[in-house]
Amino acid sequence: MKAKTILPLLLPVGGLSAFLLCFPGEMARGVRDGLTLCGAALIPSLFPFFVLCSFVTRSGLAAASGVRAERFMRKLFRLPGASFGAVLLGLCGGYPVGMRMTAQLYAQGRLTDDEAERMSLFCVCAGPAFVVGTVGASMLGSRACGRILFTSLTLSALAVGLLLRFAAEDGGSRAAAPVRPERLAHSLCAAVADAGEAMLSVCAWVLLFSGVCAVTARLPDAAALPFRCLLEAANGCRAAAESGLPLPVFAAILGFGGLAVQCQVLPYATSIGARLSRFWAFRAVAAALSACFCIALLRVFPQAQPVLLVRGGAVLRPVSASAPASAALLTAAAVFIWNGSAEKDENLHNFLKNVKKTT
Repeated sequence: MKAKTILPLLLPVGGLSAFLLCFPGEMARGVRDGLTLCGAALIPSLFPFFVLCSFVTRSGLAAASGVRAERFMRKLFRLPGASFGAVLLGLCGGYPVGMRMTAQLYAQGRLTDDEAERMSLFCVCAGPAFVVGTVGASMLGSRACGRILFTSLTLSALAVGLLLRFAAEDGGSRAAAPVRPERLAHSLCAAVADAGEAMLSVCAWVLLFSGVCAVTARLPDAAALPFRCLLEAANGCRAAAESGLPLPVFAAILGFGGLAVQCQVLPYATSIGARLSRFWAFRAVAAALSACFCIALLRVFPQAQPVLLVRGGAVLRPVSASAPASAALLTAAAVFIWNGSAEKDENLHNFLKNVKKTT
């Protein structure tokens, strides 16, 4: 193996080995935090979409819906109708979902090389469950902030897709001949198996980068913050919230996605022959556009600025239990106070009566 090939491999291997040997405690703590993130946010929000995108592709629903969406997708993005599901799930399903479905459509021969590569540049977007629920409600204490962020990311992805239509190539080779759809029962079983495999890969990358982010906590805050934002989106947003950074910074972090997300989608990008330099360049473009859209939205909704970091993932609620239980508790308290005040009035009346008799 040539030195030009060995040197790029030695850097991540040597760095990870040094982290494991010098900071085993921090790495273990980061992996535990990553497990919490996977169990609380990633798996519930991503796994159903993984199953859905695989089932839609295998069962032929993507091809069937593509017939109706052909004219719309051609005029808007210069893409075939079969790409409609991948674009839609890429915008609302979570980072790897759109790329996974794009790779599946390419393998079935429904996308050309140029179409698949263009989709890989804008079908990578954070899902609403993560942005609104985890970042907005849990980290910033405001679902309005989460909605502003998700809208910014969606507008950024659509803008990139619209711009790329002008760079579309006419014709182009397809990966393979279109395959026949599978039976529904087999499609569902295969979709669940595919989703489990994909989810395992996503969680593995999150655990690795969460461990590395934990080691960066030993650096000064000014140096640790950029590393955490570049490495992993969730840890970067948490660090930004702790530092009190403005909302457009969160939009840029989520638009870029972090190296953890890019490693998750890298197998799909390489399977469709996407140029990695172009892919990384457009992740930076997505980050800049997301921040710009966020600034514009904040001019319309200025009250949506983050003002609070809710630590420990807690969410403030108006009642501690269900509404009926809270109403029952308030009623019991009112009855107790009324009984206590009535008893005091009766005691006072008896005391004055006795005083009157003695005088």
